[in-house]
Amino acid sequence: MNGTALHGGGRILVKHERAEKMASRGTKLFAHASAAHFFSRTMPAVLGLFLFSVLLTPGDSLECETCTAAGASCKGSMTKCGADDDTCFVAFSESTIAGKSYQRILKGCAPALVCSLGPFYVNLGKMFTSRGMTICCEGAECPSDSAQLPPMMKKVNGKTCPACYSLTPTCPTKVTKCTGIEDHCLDASIKTGGFGITMKGCTTKTYCDIIQLNALPRNFKSTLRAVTSAILDGKCEPASKAPPSLRFPLLALSWFLLVKILL
Repeated sequence: MNGTALHGGGRILVKHERAEKMASRGTKLFAHASAAHFFSRTMPAVLGLFLFSVLLTPGDSLECETCTAAGASCKGSMTKCGADDDTCFVAFSESTIAGKSYQRILKGCAPALVCSLGPFYVNLGKMFTSRGMTICCEGAECPSDSAQLPPMMKKVNGKTCPACYSLTPTCPTKVTKCTGIEDHCLDASIKTGGFGITMKGCTTKTYCDIIQLNALPRNFKSTLRAVTSAILDGKCEPASKAPPSLRFPLLALSWFLLVKILL
């Protein structure tokens, strides 16, 4: 499914297009390919969506280029931002699934608070890792393609989390070693239509702060309910240097997400 999202004045317009069919190379390969496709399109979109929604602050009206695409660059029209948005932003990420890398870029309007969020990392073990960041800019200052990604974090930091990645509601966990600034354990699932992914592993406080925001504007929530069937259930807890318990907080936060899958 191919979607283009325009955000301005509290409105999001989404147009869905048909997704291309993936050739099956056996059950295991098909599952890996489908999951890789879903993750490489969804994770950066999830990040960009919540960047739009955090603690909106009134500001002067401005125009920002709005677009999203798989890869390192995208071109879009200049969109007039709402009164709540006071900066343009470019969000970009790189995800590695089963050894293959995927990039995504997202541009649009946002409140200035997103400028201080910092980089994020997600580490689900050998199967999946992701890193990304957001930069704020205005007009000609905005880069035409992805700026430099945050550095790879390969040095283990002594903390561990249960980790798994599956196309089913549950998955057997293995303990993975957190690296760099990864200091939280993630337990999340993403569902859209008949497709879902379960994921557990190490992540950063930045990513936890994003997915745990539950005070979305009312009109923003209504728009999302009308245009998407995707749901994220997610929770985080601080990673421990001792072998962690597989028990996570009982209360999970749920939101409707705008998922753009571009082929």
